[in-house]
Amino acid sequence: MGTVFTVAGIAHFRKPEKFANITPGFIPFKTFIAYFTGVLELVFGILLLAGKIRNWQLSGMQKFLWAVFPANIYMYTHREKLGLSHLPKWALLARLPLQNLMSRMLEDLKR
Repeated sequence: MGTVFTVAGIAHFRKPEKFANITPGFIPFKTFIAYFTGVLELVFGILLLAGKIRNWQLSGMQKFLWAVFPANIYMYTHREKLGLSHLPKWALLARLPLQNLMSRMLEDLKR
């Protein structure tokens, strides 16, 4: 999971406009949010890879996963508007349970 967070964090800096675009319309400062979430994902990834993680950090990661969940819903419901028509709708729908799965994996690390 550390690799997933790290790669996702790097992607935020390589293509910030993609992450800004999937931020739902009611959220301001989309580019800032893209970079900020990228920093968080990098930090989370490094902590997980280093194995130097505390329960409160794992809880923070879980909260983060749920905070970014609306972006996944937005991608699914606005696929054409976001230029994601090349992705099958089922694939975007299949991404939605991943947040819950990752949150459960983090919960297991707390034990």
